Amino acid sequence: MLAGAVRKLDAIKLPGGGHLRIAQDEDHLSQLQESHKDPEFRFTIHGSQDHISALKESKEHHQSLTNALRERHPEIIGEMDRLQAQMDEISHDLHAITKHDVHLEANFSKFGYSANLRTHVREDSEDDNNSTVIRVWKRPVIRQYFHKGLLWRAREEEKVASCELFVDLLYVGILALIGDRASEEPTAKSFLWFCITMIPSYKLWNDIGMIVSWFETDDIVQRSAILFILACLFGYTTNIFFAETTTYTQMVAFYLTARLFNAATLVVGALLLPMVKYTLYGNALFIVIPSAIWIGSIYVDIPNRYALIWIAIFLDLTMQGFLVMGMRGVPFIPKKWSQKIQSLFEFYPALNIEHKTERTGAFVSLVFGYSVVALLFQNIAHFGINAFLGKALLGLLQAYCFNTIYFDIDGSGHELHAIRRKSWSAFLWINAHLLFILSWTIGGAGLSKLVLAHDCQDTHVEDLYHTYEERSFEHLEESLRWFYCGGIAVALFSMSLVSMSHLHKTIYTQKIPKRYRLIYRIIVCIIWLCLPTAKEHLNSLHMISITTGMTISIVALEIYGTSCREDVMFGAKKTCPYICDAELCKRRESDQSSLETAVDPEKGGRKNSSEYVLKDVYVPVDVQ
Repeated sequence: MLAGAVRKLDAIKLPGGGHLRIAQDEDHLSQLQESHKDPEFRFTIHGSQDHISALKESKEHHQSLTNALRERHPEIIGEMDRLQAQMDEISHDLHAITKHDVHLEANFSKFGYSANLRTHVREDSEDDNNSTVIRVWKRPVIRQYFHKGLLWRAREEEKVASCELFVDLLYVGILALIGDRASEEPTAKSFLWFCITMIPSYKLWNDIGMIVSWFETDDIVQRSAILFILACLFGYTTNIFFAETTTYTQMVAFYLTARLFNAATLVVGALLLPMVKYTLYGNALFIVIPSAIWIGSIYVDIPNRYALIWIAIFLDLTMQGFLVMGMRGVPFIPKKWSQKIQSLFEFYPALNIEHKTERTGAFVSLVFGYSVVALLFQNIAHFGINAFLGKALLGLLQAYCFNTIYFDIDGSGHELHAIRRKSWSAFLWINAHLLFILSWTIGGAGLSKLVLAHDCQDTHVEDLYHTYEERSFEHLEESLRWFYCGGIAVALFSMSLVSMSHLHKTIYTQKIPKRYRLIYRIIVCIIWLCLPTAKEHLNSLHMISITTGMTISIVALEIYGTSCREDVMFGAKKTCPYICDAELCKRRESDQSSLETAVDPEKGGRKNSSEYVLKDVYVPVDVQ
């Protein structure tokens, strides 16, 4: 049976009698000619002109037979055609209402399978694909939405727009300003204002992503709206340095202008898209409520102002979660009221996982890049290999290892992505990234200061260019130690939260399970948090060396632990898991035995094996 599955049509019945045998190449043709002396057979090479002509003749011959049969029995043939058309239509409708009505590119991916996912096609999508004109305005369309437990999303692939990358580049500049400002005076107050100024700017970045992800327009109006929010973000950034004293009102004004503009955009979208109007109205309302608290904080003096600020920040980050709770049912109110609320949100927009993860990943890459760029300095020594360069290279290695952990280890092997898994996991995934960005930025800013410290051997301050010589210091402040060690410790912890939010594939033959690898990460975080207490014994080079070495140990443990017992870490694998013998018909029993071993965990196979490769042909296997 397996041999027949991979065998192509090797004989064509000719209209005048006899058969045409097909050979794969000239050697095969010679073998066929020697083995078959029967004049009933003719021979040709696959894909040759004789092969094509024979196929055309055979098609015309069988079409003539069909027409002749139709002329002799027109009623029977006509009834069979009608029955076949009805059967095809019923099969199409049955396929459309089952869980299999999903396009592969929309469902089978590294983010996990979802049986509740459907795709839709816009009526004007074909016209848009054939046109290169950027319209001034066109009616917005919801890219993806939930309806009665099903996720309907556009069939077209949603890519990261160029304007979004432009926003990311601007935001990395904001990270550099805010991080450098906090590390210049590493005190508790500067850290407090670092968080106060950082979180609202992150919220504006997230608002732009939400507008692009929800509404599919890509017209001049949408691009102008994004530009306006960018202008507000630009004005917000120019007032963060002295917000504690004189420019707080201006900073809040730019922030609220962008937020309230976003609320107005949602209201207009609700008028144009009544299908999801309650969701858009709810999001607009939950923007206005914390905005009122932000306005009130302007008229309150420090330190009472801090209370209003943190209440407003908390509401900005969490009120959208209350709306999601209302969409999916509120457990602590009467069921009748909960059902009434859910009926208002019969349709509500959804995030595209591929777009969200791709954009978040691109932003995280830029954050890593900022931390590396901050390590650069200029050397004026004749031969500039010294401890300054050594600390900078260690910082580069550390950032590279974190990048490997985030993308290559935690970002692969997903059974279900956090957004698709549960509402709590999606909430954890989104907010853990905010925590990671905050902590890595403050840790990277502290690391850039440690690189310039001349508190260890082979760090001669006169080897630095005068700009960096002025920034160099000998005595490490305890707060700077906490900025660096605490920042990267919390960053690693937040990455662990991101990893825990996903449902990873379970492989029984894996050398070290995921939970044990995460426990090691938590232990490393605790050790890093304890390093600042040993200030009398550790200089800047010692701290950077210890943290970098332990980061490398995490990567090594992950590489070893994620591999399986049958994997070979060096060189090629000695035993091939696939059968490539040409004489497939003689090895059916061996094929079946190998197939059972490949999908049976008790025989050393993998639990999640979903396909078995046989002579470059993928044969699907249903593995429960």
